[in-house]
Amino acid sequence: MKKYLLVKACFFILIFSVTAQDELSLHFMPDNIAATRTNPALLPDSSNLVISLPNVGFNLFHSSGNFNDVFQDSPSGGINIDFGNWIEQLNPENELVTNLEVETIRLFFRKGKFGFQINHEARFHSSFLYPDTYPKLIGEGNAQYIGEQINIGPDIQQDAFHSIGLGLSYQVNDKINLAVRPKILFGTGNTTTIRKDAFLETSDEFYQTTITTDYQLNTTGILTYNVDGFDFDFESITKGFSSNTGFALDLGVHIRPTDKLSINLSWIDGLAKINWKNNTQILESKGTKLYEGVKIDFSDILEGDSINFSNATDTLNFDNLFNFTSRDGTYSTELPSRIYVSLGYQLTENFSLHGLFHNENFRGKNRQAYSLGVQAQLHKLFNLGVNYAYRFESATNIGLNTTIRLGPVQIFAATDNIIHVFKPFETDNVNGRVGLNLVF
Repeated sequence: MKKYLLVKACFFILIFSVTAQDELSLHFMPDNIAATRTNPALLPDSSNLVISLPNVGFNLFHSSGNFNDVFQDSPSGGINIDFGNWIEQLNPENELVTNLEVETIRLFFRKGKFGFQINHEARFHSSFLYPDTYPKLIGEGNAQYIGEQINIGPDIQQDAFHSIGLGLSYQVNDKINLAVRPKILFGTGNTTTIRKDAFLETSDEFYQTTITTDYQLNTTGILTYNVDGFDFDFESITKGFSSNTGFALDLGVHIRPTDKLSINLSWIDGLAKINWKNNTQILESKGTKLYEGVKIDFSDILEGDSINFSNATDTLNFDNLFNFTSRDGTYSTELPSRIYVSLGYQLTENFSLHGLFHNENFRGKNRQAYSLGVQAQLHKLFNLGVNYAYRFESATNIGLNTTIRLGPVQIFAATDNIIHVFKPFETDNVNGRVGLNLVF
């Protein structure tokens, strides 16, 4: 069976990779239960019962070119990778981030000073970091690295799971609202790098190639390994609840010191962790291996939309490059946590100004984003917001959100980069969410 270049040649570098999304524009939406995704204390003021029907959020970011820069349609069908174009845009360290979240339902109701929430969503998060030497080795071979030791170890974490949240809020007085939302997590798939040292060195004498590794990859469901090498089981992440369980916590506070000023603080997915014990594999590669007279050159095996490994008798391929051993075992992974700090000021009856700071912590790294926005109640049935954001080290993000109310039906959409939302594969940075609420 053919293996598309997208899947086999890059080992797992080009799997859809995901991490938490910031959703800055969503935070500003007034009187919309969707804003509780960023702060569980941002509850609707005018509704005692809200039923949120399915809504979908997505995020796509690549630090070194967009999807269409890298992937090209093959004349014979399928997909080819334009290594030349890709390599030209690479940085020494590169990052691929995408996110997909499908919330099936959210229910909110208020009783006196107390508010209650319950929701379910399916989430697929992951982060992928890779050095430029990794695709360069595939696209151009190892002749360019004669006499050098190069790093070829990618760093990855992918998590597919279900989340069930149970929220409780309390209106202390007319100025302070507090909220807590514990969440139970059910993991369906994971791939995580634990150790990531992998170095390749090629001498100028007879192309002696030395591979030195101290690399560990834990996997459940998504990526499998056997005597034939690596394969992918994306169907596993669509399965229902499992015994791979975990926990996360959302905390929020909404403060109105004056009638016009509001302050919001929240911690989303705090302490988030999943324990993996079903169908797990611990893949390890540790040691030094010498290949005599091997020139790494994939040109003979890149054929249209597939790879022909029968032509690779004198060529290393990425299924055996790391020389993995496999064993069973259990492990756990931490998930990204986020902090939101925002200020709002009611400029007039129909216009308000907002400022927001966002921080995401994941695998020991922090990523910040900043946003300034304005919300306008253009009609009693129509609200529109615009915000400018610095996110993913880019200052060219114009966000837009809108809510339309038709009787009890509330339709909403939000994005942090409206310029590219309709052509996501032609940009390196896009996100959005659309959904529907019933408000009573």
